[in-house]
Amino acid sequence: MTHLRLLVLLVAGCLAAVAARGQSVFDMPRLFPQHRRTLAQFIEAIRRRDLFAAEAAALAGAKLFPNDANWHYNVACVTAQAGRTDEALAWLDKAIDRGFTDVRQLERDLDLSNVRTLKAFPPLLEKAKRLAAIGAQHATLSRALVRSVVTGTEAVVDAHDTQWEWDTEQGGYMTTLFRLAEPPKAPEAAAYTGPYAELVHECFDREACAGVLYVNRDEDLCAVRYEAFPGLTPVLYSEEAQKAKAHKGMANGLFSTGLSAIPVVGNASVMMGNTLFWRSIGRGIASDPAAMALAYRLAMANQLYVYDATPDYNAALFGDLLYAQNPAIILSADLSGKTPADGKRAQRDLTELILAALTVMPAETKQVMFRRGCFVPTMQRLLREGVRGQHGYLTPSAHPAVFDPAAIDGEKVIRAAHALEAKALPPALGLVVRQETMPVQFVDYFDLVTAERIADTPACITRIVRTRAHTRSITIEASSPERGLRFHWFALSGDPEKIRIRPLTANGALCTIEVDYQAPAERAGILSRRVEVACVAIREDGNMSAPGIVAFRYLGNERRQYTEQGVLQTIDYRAPESGYRYEDPLLTAFKNWQDSYRYDETGRLVGWERLLPGGKVETFDAQ
Repeated sequence: MTHLRLLVLLVAGCLAAVAARGQSVFDMPRLFPQHRRTLAQFIEAIRRRDLFAAEAAALAGAKLFPNDANWHYNVACVTAQAGRTDEALAWLDKAIDRGFTDVRQLERDLDLSNVRTLKAFPPLLEKAKRLAAIGAQHATLSRALVRSVVTGTEAVVDAHDTQWEWDTEQGGYMTTLFRLAEPPKAPEAAAYTGPYAELVHECFDREACAGVLYVNRDEDLCAVRYEAFPGLTPVLYSEEAQKAKAHKGMANGLFSTGLSAIPVVGNASVMMGNTLFWRSIGRGIASDPAAMALAYRLAMANQLYVYDATPDYNAALFGDLLYAQNPAIILSADLSGKTPADGKRAQRDLTELILAALTVMPAETKQVMFRRGCFVPTMQRLLREGVRGQHGYLTPSAHPAVFDPAAIDGEKVIRAAHALEAKALPPALGLVVRQETMPVQFVDYFDLVTAERIADTPACITRIVRTRAHTRSITIEASSPERGLRFHWFALSGDPEKIRIRPLTANGALCTIEVDYQAPAERAGILSRRVEVACVAIREDGNMSAPGIVAFRYLGNERRQYTEQGVLQTIDYRAPESGYRYEDPLLTAFKNWQDSYRYDETGRLVGWERLLPGGKVETFDAQ
């Protein structure tokens, strides 16, 4: 099965060219998770050399993607290996029709050895050569055509300019190809009518937003007044994209010229799902490793999205349900308003403030910013420096979990953007875990989730604390392409007396963070479950980066008791007398018992008793 092992790499790299008249590229966000599961089953079957299981998985893949060449080719290889040559030839014919035209592979593939000697094979090979020579003349799932769009006019996302891509790190995502062209004749100067108009007019460049796309992903529920920002190009979605719901919710694709990414400002004020697993987009991204990776990829491609966090950050509901601050996106919430309309207005106002700051930024600064891919970190820093009443950028007061426009000094943000020089753009910052000890499922904790790690990106490292240990420790390395930086670490949220930050190098690049167990507690008027530590890179001239975040998320459906020496006594999962306390069902299963732990005279864990409803007691040993 030599070739089957090779083909796994081909399938993992991308989906083959598929005619646009077949499966739509906009179906992919919905279908792709199932594709990943099927591919994993296929890979595992190949490793076990289990032809039966490999064929079952390949057939499932071909059914899921009836126009995908690779899955059909996999079925051909498996059936050929099984000696069913007539079936193999039929599947091979289907694969060639769907775009598998790698003649060299067809001629050398060991899995096809027993069909290459048949009379029906040479005609198939000639067919593949003929189709390969013709080449792709139309849009396909994995090859789109670039759409030319006049700057400032509507850019339409459809199946012809959008393709599906996948890599093992970022997962699946769409790429839409636009070429922004100058108008055939110079337009009359348009008036800026966005926020802080009088201030903006002092330094207004009518081409300030040229080359920037505006993407609304809530069906214009909180759409900005994009006509107020001259040169800004609004993105619309075709009827086909809307039917597949590819136009709504978290950003699911990259906008590109084919050679480089196109800067984007986008926003959405919608909640994901009305089921048990409801969540804001921010929590939705945090709970999916592929979504976290994509959010970071988009941020590094100068594609900034503002999402409403109101359902997950609301003192009147369940408090703060967010996993962590994620510097790859910007979360808005109206903390002063009392109606849903207030939250929607705040979301729009925050997005328009970002566009206003972009409008006044010096042209040279913008060019360098986009070239370096630091648009999102720059806006993160400007907003945080503009938080009213803060006590300095290196204090928690400058780094709220969500942004309320009423709490931001917009005039200060705009003036800072206008004065920003290219040399003062924030340095790049990336975080990576160097050392930690993970608890063992069903030994150290009892839950359906298999790990404390949810997802790690260079901007955000998140842990859901499950260990029985009183102290959670992690060692992080901060880095940057720039030399001569120092790295400053500080606590953003949580009980500072229970957080220890220990830099291990002179410049602070390597740091160990220790956090003692902390029950969910009310902080700043809202019940919070997060403990966060920020890292900021600082140049010699004082210019600072956007923060990188290390977060420890504690579960709200448990109450723990430790001795003064940090020895665990009990974990009570039962609903408290004060009433039901919501916790994300993706983080923990419902439990309705109390565990009481026993130790021997040396302090070694012996086991525990579990008190169940009705007074029944179960006994466990240490394993």
